[in-house]
Amino acid sequence: MRLRKFRIRAFRCIHDSGEIKVGDLAAFIGRNESGKTTILEGLTLLNRDKTISELDLCDEMSEELKNEITIADGEFELTTKETQMIKEKFPNIPEIKKLRIFRTNKKSNTQYDFGPIKISKEENKALNSWENFVENILNFVESIPNHIRIRLDTKFFEGSPPENKEIFDSHIKEFSNSIHVLAADEPQIISEWEKISENIENAFDKLLIGTSELTALENFIADYLHPRFVYFSDYKKIYGNINLNEYIKDYRGQRTEGIEYVEEFDKAETVKNLFYLAELDIEGLEEYYNSPSKLIKYLNAASNRLTARLNPAWKGDPIHVDLRFNPGNILSVVISDIHKDGTVTNTGLLNRRAEGFKWTFSFIVNFAAETQRSELKEAILLLDEPARNLHPIQQRGIADLLKNLAGSNQVLYATHSPFMIFDYTPGNLLVVELDKRKHLSKIYYDYWNASDDTLTPILYGLSRGLVESIVDREIGTNSRPVIIVETMSDTMYLNAFDKFLEDPNISMNPLNIVAAHNKNSVLPLAIFYRNHGYKTFILLDNSEESKQISTQLTANDFSQVQTIFFELGGKPIQSIEDYLAIDDYLYSVNQTYEIMLRREGFSNLTKEDVLSRGKKGIIDNLNAIWHEHKGDDWGKFDNEEITRYICEKITLNEADFLTDKTKDQFRTLYRLIAERIRQHQNLVSSAKIDKAPKAKV
Repeated sequence: MRLRKFRIRAFRCIHDSGEIKVGDLAAFIGRNESGKTTILEGLTLLNRDKTISELDLCDEMSEELKNEITIADGEFELTTKETQMIKEKFPNIPEIKKLRIFRTNKKSNTQYDFGPIKISKEENKALNSWENFVENILNFVESIPNHIRIRLDTKFFEGSPPENKEIFDSHIKEFSNSIHVLAADEPQIISEWEKISENIENAFDKLLIGTSELTALENFIADYLHPRFVYFSDYKKIYGNINLNEYIKDYRGQRTEGIEYVEEFDKAETVKNLFYLAELDIEGLEEYYNSPSKLIKYLNAASNRLTARLNPAWKGDPIHVDLRFNPGNILSVVISDIHKDGTVTNTGLLNRRAEGFKWTFSFIVNFAAETQRSELKEAILLLDEPARNLHPIQQRGIADLLKNLAGSNQVLYATHSPFMIFDYTPGNLLVVELDKRKHLSKIYYDYWNASDDTLTPILYGLSRGLVESIVDREIGTNSRPVIIVETMSDTMYLNAFDKFLEDPNISMNPLNIVAAHNKNSVLPLAIFYRNHGYKTFILLDNSEESKQISTQLTANDFSQVQTIFFELGGKPIQSIEDYLAIDDYLYSVNQTYEIMLRREGFSNLTKEDVLSRGKKGIIDNLNAIWHEHKGDDWGKFDNEEITRYICEKITLNEADFLTDKTKDQFRTLYRLIAERIRQHQNLVSSAKIDKAPKAKV
């Protein structure tokens, strides 16, 4: 079965998740304490053997919980095979392709709902059920003379249905033999029994449990088809040395100590998983203790199997795992790096590797083994942060492992990492947010409607295409020049005024602008773009930090024409805001902060107010004014908010407050950028000519 919709109510912090659709491989994204883990654990309530603790019920919903309400509810889609299994057992019931499983706060068992399909609740004597089978047997026994009947043992038919066919056949055979012995002188009894027993030989495989079609169907699904939710949260670590003496004790149920060796500790379960993937049998291993050559051959074969099963999920250079037997009955796990040219390096014990490496290795071993075991086939796997502490490249390896599992298992997992998001289809990507006032979690199927903070990992993941465009040299070589700017405000102004001026003589139409995250990221971002074939230019303000960045750019082989400082009339200016006439910029400031300024007795900030502070640029002057009013709760001057106001007015064609002076000053910036691009092209062309081979005279 595959879960297609679910709803969790009154469970811990979740008042009501609403009806949520999910795919075969679904990621839950949310900030810490948003309820991701609660959702995963809530789904385990749909397991048959799960119980609801009173402590898990939502305290804020105590009134609602006085009545019976559904805590966990799932709509499941049956596979073709499962539908056929039901059809074979219940030929008179319409084909069942989906069903609802739910659990309430008042009943201990999970319950089933088959929707519009009508299934009889009436007792059915013709139903091939254990109850009817037992009733027929006991009716036959009642017809036997008392002196024979009292000697027959019928306890088997008075108890629960047998667990398997072997137990059933054994008891039926024993009961039949008793009848033949006790009724040897009663041919009519023997004859009647043989008529009954003719249909018993293959009866077990067809027997159902329940006296009505509905109860028999529910019991059949519970026994054979009920989905299993398996929750993974504890990813155990494997170390380098395994004490086989202690493991064997544990394997045989005799262990009293931990499986320890020197300082490291391996839980028996993790060792069991390692052996499972390697197909290493501990009893088979013991057989070769006295034959070193056979032992080496046996361990080599196991090592190769283990390596082959781990490498598909291992990103970067492949590794080889070598299992080695050492004195003291110690099995060592030795790892080597295998490089593309075939060389082998860094051979050593697993416990000498970095923590991240050991965690990755252990996760793949444990998870791959546990999911490959037959008992987890077709289970719905719930994973809580399966790639924590991993490098992004290794996270992608875990992601590949999950993708492969999605064929045999439905996988739902919680993550914070953009590298663990690889399907943006609604239902395969769900966002969880916590309403702090009501302290309840909300799940977004249409995840783009969640808050920006929650969406951050998704936005980073969606930007992977941008990263790939940076490192694809073919894209860089054939692209327009890239202009790296320090802030988002720079980007907004350049794009907005390029449209606003509508001047074909200077327009870069459209500008290819890339905003750095902050000043510290300008240098590496420019180098990345330049190294991947882009014609790269950097636009900087005139701060001391920007001058240091310029020096570093020159040291990294950028020409001086590629670094552009803000300037106006041949003089340096502090920021892009200084291209706006002061009165134009102050109009936007006064409009944005109108209420606050009036409250403090200002009708408007004036040009004189700003210039009187004596700072170099308008932003520094305004920051100084705001700092003077720090005690008046003015907070911090937000120049980006002013940027948004101006650019929005340009977009709405409501920017009449921008004067010709501002327009002319921005034109000088575009001319400066265009001139630097031409200069750089000339330098590149001259360099190519100088490097070209000279014609022989």
